[in-house]
Amino acid sequence: MKLLISFTILLAFTLFFVNCAPFRNSPFSDQLFHQERDLNIDAIKRIQNIEADGKIRIAIYSDPHQNYKDMDETVTQINKATDIDFIVSLGDVTNSGYNFEYDQYLNTYVLFKHPVISVIGNHDAIGAGLEIFEKVFGMVDFWFESDSKRFVFFNAVNLEHPDAFNPNWLKEAIDTSSKPVFIFAHTSLRDKERYSGDTAQTFSDIIANPKVQMIFNGHNHVYGLTRDGDTVMLQSPRVEGAQWLIVEIQGTQVTITKQHTGESARETLKN
Repeated sequence: MKLLISFTILLAFTLFFVNCAPFRNSPFSDQLFHQERDLNIDAIKRIQNIEADGKIRIAIYSDPHQNYKDMDETVTQINKATDIDFIVSLGDVTNSGYNFEYDQYLNTYVLFKHPVISVIGNHDAIGAGLEIFEKVFGMVDFWFESDSKRFVFFNAVNLEHPDAFNPNWLKEAIDTSSKPVFIFAHTSLRDKERYSGDTAQTFSDIIANPKVQMIFNGHNHVYGLTRDGDTVMLQSPRVEGAQWLIVEIQGTQVTITKQHTGESARETLKN
């Protein structure tokens, strides 16, 4: 009898906690524990008067997947920088687009003190990852403007979700701008393994467009600063070792500083 009573009590407690606990039916679904939504829209609303002192300062990081401790340290360091206007995440915040990976990342993301704008990475778009990204962060293609610049955020993920990949949208976002353009995407627009034919030609035309001053990407995990014609091309390293960048734009001058070494480089933007 005592054994039966004990089993009944245990069963009752188990059913109670199972019914009350958060539940995801599968790691492959788009269900999340985190309730944050439209984070990119909220971040853009928080970006105010960023050219008041004549400078724009952007913190850049990329590819925190498999680097969770380093991501925590990167957040700590960025939060100590008081003169950042906004932060850009260049994608691959998950390894396989699982819902629990997004939840893990959001545990860290919510600690940022500055506005963070995110682009989707190829790892983030696996399985239900695209649906989760759109649920949490919003549209995968969007732009906003400061007084003198247009900042364009582009979904460069063509292989994982071809239906959501729209190079013509990017072209239109540039063509309709009356201001110099800065483009942020996870992969380089020169990635020959991803883009060929008409798409590669569209991206070549975009890179050469007189309005496009600078293009940012992550994905390859190492730092790179080059010029493609007159356009400055900046590749962010992964956050391993708490690697992140500060990009300071003032007039036609841009200064890129590696925060883990303190090294700086300066480039002149096209007029």
